[in-house]
Amino acid sequence: MINNLEIIKPLLNFEKKGDFYMLYVFKRKKDQPEGERDNHQSVRTIKTYCIESIDHLDRRWDEIVQLCEMFKARAYIHVQKQNHFDVSLSMMVQLAQKIQDGNHNQKGLFDSVVGQIKTQEKRWIVDVDTKDLEELASVMLSIELCKPGGGHKIIKTIPTKNGYHVITKRFDVLEFKNQHPDVDIQKKNPTLLYYPESLES
Repeated sequence: MINNLEIIKPLLNFEKKGDFYMLYVFKRKKDQPEGERDNHQSVRTIKTYCIESIDHLDRRWDEIVQLCEMFKARAYIHVQKQNHFDVSLSMMVQLAQKIQDGNHNQKGLFDSVVGQIKTQEKRWIVDVDTKDLEELASVMLSIELCKPGGGHKIIKTIPTKNGYHVITKRFDVLEFKNQHPDVDIQKKNPTLLYYPESLES
């Protein structure tokens, strides 16, 4: 079981009315027993939440954990903030375009817009797919030495099942890839919030 709640909470800030972070409970195909893998797509969303405050996250926490344990699912959360005002404006534009194109089925419009619009915080996730602490330290040092200079680029390190997600500010990706060509940089993906005990049995 991996519980990153207390590590992630300090990353969440709600400065303006309407700020939120998307949280997903995902059931991943690769986590399921052999006989069940044919029954659903590679990732199935059990539930999504728009987390609008730390208190909101705390109040939903037991429910999130129960869903993860019951469905053998994982909880992920974006560490890039969004705002309902920006999402609403973008939804209006897309809605008008869809209607004009003759598409009157708007199911999934919110999720589609949230996945496409620019986020308010430029935070990246560097996916270090090993538990080797020397390799992790090497990756982190390379990030800090990349352009631009001045100030720390690493915000937080989040444990995952197979390694770590290093949450960073922006840096020179080409410079980093010269040192670590196989390390994945995710610019719009969520990070692991909870990995259930039920997946370890």
